Amino acid sequence: MDWTPLLVAFGVFLFSLSVHESAHALTARWLGDDTGYLLGRITLNPVPHIDPVGTLLLPAILLYTSNGQMVFGWAKPVPYQPFRLRNPFLGSAAVAAAGPGSNFLLATLSAVLLGLTTRGGAGGTLGHEVLQQLLFLNVLLGLFNLLPLPPLDGGTIVGGLLPRRAAATWARMDTLGPVILLVLIATRSLDRVLYPAVEAVLRQLAVLVRGIRG
Repeated sequence: MDWTPLLVAFGVFLFSLSVHESAHALTARWLGDDTGYLLGRITLNPVPHIDPVGTLLLPAILLYTSNGQMVFGWAKPVPYQPFRLRNPFLGSAAVAAAGPGSNFLLATLSAVLLGLTTRGGAGGTLGHEVLQQLLFLNVLLGLFNLLPLPPLDGGTIVGGLLPRRAAATWARMDTLGPVILLVLIATRSLDRVLYPAVEAVLRQLAVLVRGIRG
């Protein structure tokens, strides 16, 4: 068995999660709360971000069973104190949005590098495989985390943007959201929404790659 696809996918996964969580902590610090910074969460070292189940066990099982074609999971959430932010509600939305935003930035940078490094039809190297994994995985992570359900970033973004009374009602989703999410995943209902969205974004980035490649 060739372990290269598994190792590449897992390495890309750890790097992408580290960028995602660092973006949360860095944004919180910019907006007035240094909790994540003091806990050492602004780092590309994956160790401080590791959740034993979400970062190690689940991705390893998915990678092995799919021969490196599928990896997914989560990192240890970055703690922050909303009322230490200069604007607690909009600030919370901004901190949450920074994670998916960093994934979309990584995906775009990967598309640009793929375009620059595959001019003339060259490709197929380990470096290109890493870039392709970065492109796909970060689009997937970014879109998944934008789903408007707690505990995902999208749920926090919605809560931060709603009027205060509506936000208090939305906060009740904190206990129900994970259950809904698990049901959507278990019944594969989420696939019918998420993967078409991933493919749509990838098509747009492919246009960018072709434009750079010429």
